[in-house]
Amino acid sequence: MDVFSSAIRAKGDIAGVFEYDGAGDPQNATAYFYLYRADSKEPDSIIDVLHIRSGAWLITKADIAVKWDKSERRVGLFVFGKLAAAFDIETGKKHDGGYGGDFQADIPWD
Repeated sequence: MDVFSSAIRAKGDIAGVFEYDGAGDPQNATAYFYLYRADSKEPDSIIDVLHIRSGAWLITKADIAVKWDKSERRVGLFVFGKLAAAFDIETGKKHDGGYGGDFQADIPWD
């Protein structure tokens, strides 16, 4: 099963995009969280990427949410309601749970 979710910043310039590609074989499945230039006309508009997980993962679209924080400084990936990864647009820092490890509770968020 493939799962996709995204959220574009109010300015319409940048998006956070989650993609889980089941690849037809759960053992070869991968999940990534992308920082994407939403207003670009270029074919490859990926700014940065975090590898979230490899292998079979029992998730559905309802289990995933991509959201911007109040200041629209950070875009985060929420899995099962918990913050699992984030990009900080101002500092360029990225945070993740370590390739399928436990989700980090200390990811900055406002």
